[in-house]
Amino acid sequence: MKHALGTLAFTAAAFMRLRMSRAHMERYQLKRLKSLLRHADRNVPFYRDWFRQHGFHPQDIRSLADLSNLPPIDKQRLKALRESFTADEIERQRLIEHQTSGSTGMPVSFLRAPHEERRLNMLRWRMRVQLGLRPGDRLAKVKTNWEPLSPRFNRLLSLARGTGLLDSRIFDCLNDPAGNYRKIVEFQPTSISGYPGAVARIAEQHLRQKGRLDKLRRVGVGGETLTQAHKRLISEAFGVPIHDSYGTTECNLAAWQCHDTGLYHVNDDGIVLEVCRDGVPVADGERGEIVITSLHSRTMPVIRYAMGDIAVAGPSACPCGSPFSTLRSLRGRTLDYLRTSDGRDMHPFELLNEIVLADENWIMEYQFIQQEADRYRLLIVPRREITRSDQERIRNTLLDKLGPDARLTLEIVDAIPADRSGKLHFCRSEMNM
Repeated sequence: MKHALGTLAFTAAAFMRLRMSRAHMERYQLKRLKSLLRHADRNVPFYRDWFRQHGFHPQDIRSLADLSNLPPIDKQRLKALRESFTADEIERQRLIEHQTSGSTGMPVSFLRAPHEERRLNMLRWRMRVQLGLRPGDRLAKVKTNWEPLSPRFNRLLSLARGTGLLDSRIFDCLNDPAGNYRKIVEFQPTSISGYPGAVARIAEQHLRQKGRLDKLRRVGVGGETLTQAHKRLISEAFGVPIHDSYGTTECNLAAWQCHDTGLYHVNDDGIVLEVCRDGVPVADGERGEIVITSLHSRTMPVIRYAMGDIAVAGPSACPCGSPFSTLRSLRGRTLDYLRTSDGRDMHPFELLNEIVLADENWIMEYQFIQQEADRYRLLIVPRREITRSDQERIRNTLLDKLGPDARLTLEIVDAIPADRSGKLHFCRSEMNM
């Protein structure tokens, strides 16, 4: 009962924080951060040792910027923290375990207490309300069931469905898209959400089968990079607003796209998010790696964790007037970057956006694979029959950018396989595997 009342109070306060000034939000963040760091120092030997090793003293924190005095923690170290929990501890405390999809090659499990889980979920539901969620809505989630929901959360969803408050159903994105689409039409959702690649395949079926989705008001995507090709296809098929969000296993919701500006609001009352180069925050407009501190996770604290995700930093406050800081764009994972034979690091969008924008009429999906320093494959799922001249134009455009020693194989395919989590990576490097 105590935790249930605490969650209700937290939820009410979370909605009130939407009306805060930016200065008030920063004060809230700093208060939560100081409390988290003190807790970690007193109760988590892993962090106590990490703080001492780097001469970091939580009591010296005076501003959010002071957090950068602590070096980021990598995946290997955080995995060691998880492995310090025994099975008896997890069972006794009724902890909830989440595992990352392993797209970086090293899956990591995260543990949270039930009340921590509820708080993080409530911040995500707050975002959905901001984006138009209403009582009685029907949500079709095109995702995978590879990580089952906890029984407690399933009970809440069943209660919401039974009372008519909300009907949320999962359509496994690893199943046949045509079959999923027919079930979604039968369900008649007001909102469709899921991985961009998976939602794009439903959009393709909508254009082919020409079913009716009369109640659909919005589409939400997240979990992988939203490419221009997928955004164009989803918009053409459904004709409703598309909202991109950025969530992680480590902290649940991290950021979501602003209605008015297109910037990404950072979930500041749930996390401290830094965009860093070599552990140091970058300025507005600069690119760097996302480093996250989760403000409501104490069972297994996540403090200055280097995510391996790349973003472009935005202004400290969104022009729309919300109290949240911003990101300008999300750029995928560090493993998605290409290292050319002449030593350049190239973001795949620098390479691929030109051809996708130029050939928008026939490219539906694509995947670019770097096999070696000078050897690449481009897989394309076409929307129509294509000519040899179309293919040669793409080859020549890419080879001009990749350099004179590059070798490129272009393959026209019927489908591009997703990974075990159901995600479709538009670019990957086999050199990092």
